[in-house]
Amino acid sequence: MKRRALLASVPLLAAPAVARADVYPSRPVTILLGLAPGGSGDATMRFIAREASKELGVPVIVENRPGGAQTIATNRVAHSAPDGYTLGQATNTPLGTVPHFQSVPYNVETDFTFVAQYATILHPNYVLSGSRWQSWAELVSFARDNPGKLRWAAATPLSGPHLCNAAAFQHLGVDSIFVPFNGGAEAVTALLGGHIDLAVSSDYAPLLADNRVRLLSEIGADRAPGMETIPCFGELDYPLTMRIGFGLIGPVNLPPEVTETWARVLRKIEAMPEWQELMLRFMAVPSLVIGEAYRDQMLTSYRRLGQILPGLRIDRP
Repeated sequence: MKRRALLASVPLLAAPAVARADVYPSRPVTILLGLAPGGSGDATMRFIAREASKELGVPVIVENRPGGAQTIATNRVAHSAPDGYTLGQATNTPLGTVPHFQSVPYNVETDFTFVAQYATILHPNYVLSGSRWQSWAELVSFARDNPGKLRWAAATPLSGPHLCNAAAFQHLGVDSIFVPFNGGAEAVTALLGGHIDLAVSSDYAPLLADNRVRLLSEIGADRAPGMETIPCFGELDYPLTMRIGFGLIGPVNLPPEVTETWARVLRKIEAMPEWQELMLRFMAVPSLVIGEAYRDQMLTSYRRLGQILPGLRIDRP
């Protein structure tokens, strides 16, 4: 009798271990980034990965795959298995602007699950603090009077900041030189080394705190908190303005348990004082937009850009 009772209890003891293997996640998760290490996109995603690893009990690995204006990493996400073990960082470059300039091996509207936006990032134009230009108006005046002399960069080609500046310079009749990079950290290094004159990116805040750069303008439609003293592109009546978010995506048809798990993780991170400090460091705005609302936001922006960009006649770099 005792032996029969002991044998009967074995399946009951083993059942939780079997069930646990089916619970997401049961193995490491990889998050692909289309940006080089060192910028705000990299720093924020590495923070999320670190905290998610603690919360989920499995390694969450950030893998930088820069190149192709962020489309290489985005394509890998689109064509990965819809099991939640390969995710990607979302920005408006591979999902909003690039597909309107070149053929990409994915469909923005049908190939992705939009999990959540986690931050909105400001993108000012900035120069070194020792620069000759004290204002945006002074820089524009110089560029008009000296065709082909102004060298500038964004984090990646065909990104929102690149296109906003290109449209503004075209509107102003400015002939300038755009220098392409694979991430904001590369653009900042070039600015600090004197290889470019101007950068438009989200990687300015630590430099601003150290008084190493001067902000001249910002690409949004209205003046942003903390940037009330510089003009925004909206008030200057430039043809293109943007506010850009960082988010998390996966391939289409991610299971609900995957999206719900990451929504829970991101909600917990948003409430962390350390996350708020990181947002302040990059002068970013925590802005959690989850699931269908995030999908609608991204696709509305994508379609709007499809209507605007052809009329601006911006050449691909």
